[in-house]
Amino acid sequence: MRVALLSGGTGGARLASGLAALIPPEDLSIIANTGDDEEFWGLLVSPDVDAILYRLAGIFNDTTGFGVRDDTFHAQAMLGSLGEQTWFQLGDRDIGVHLLRASLLRGGMRLTEAVAHLTRGFGIEVGVIPMSDDPVRTRIGTDAGELSMQDWFVGQRCVPAVHKMRFAGIDTARPSPEAVAAVRGADAVIIGPSNPLLSVDPILAVLGDELDRERVTVVSPVVGGQSLKGPTVDMLRDMGEEATAFGVARHYAGIAATIVIDRVDANSLEAIHSLGMRTIVDDIVMDGVDGEKRLAASLLHVLESTDGS
Repeated sequence: MRVALLSGGTGGARLASGLAALIPPEDLSIIANTGDDEEFWGLLVSPDVDAILYRLAGIFNDTTGFGVRDDTFHAQAMLGSLGEQTWFQLGDRDIGVHLLRASLLRGGMRLTEAVAHLTRGFGIEVGVIPMSDDPVRTRIGTDAGELSMQDWFVGQRCVPAVHKMRFAGIDTARPSPEAVAAVRGADAVIIGPSNPLLSVDPILAVLGDELDRERVTVVSPVVGGQSLKGPTVDMLRDMGEEATAFGVARHYAGIAATIVIDRVDANSLEAIHSLGMRTIVDDIVMDGVDGEKRLAASLLHVLESTDGS
């Protein structure tokens, strides 16, 4: 079975790790959100892409939730001593990745090609594909004014309430040709348990027209009314959406025919079915590597058993 996973850098990246352990690399493509990208000191930082790369390479820092495990921050300390703002933490090894990507882009590579180069360098065989080679930047409208995603998420620690969002550059952005080929050629497209508003909607904004709803399955990032990770629940509420498994289903009802929800949310089955969506009920909380593989195996088993039926 050929699978394309649409992923942010947290829950989606964890599911990517689980799928990569079970699917032949030529049959798995991971399409990453780039709406979170930001430039710092002339370097393009792509947090979701890099989180996926680091997790697949086995070097992701689970303690901090970002960057490379056991990294040092000497370059960041030097910048701080020179009077630079250092609210966005970049480790030394992390900076090495950004330096190489910047060099590849200046040399004429598309972002997709530069990420493929990094992927090979990490020894990763699975395809990791940016959603677009064109810059798309998520902008957050708050009581403190419009902020870049990273300023709101990291600099402001998600404190200002979110009133609206926009994706700067979306009008002219085109999906990466490799991403289009991946979803068109996939037997199943999975939307990972990432933040629907921050991590998935930017991907859908450029790639949504290429998706066949019947082949799309979304994994809920909300379990029992709580976020699996990050500010998902608060953001959904701030934006006037219901922060439940049913609310997630309603958010994706036009794009996905199937949703995977946790067992604790089984009481929402009837309401979800009223949206014209199928449901898969499972334990979707991924505890460690074993949890990633367990959910991936369970999901693949269901999708393979219904493929072509």
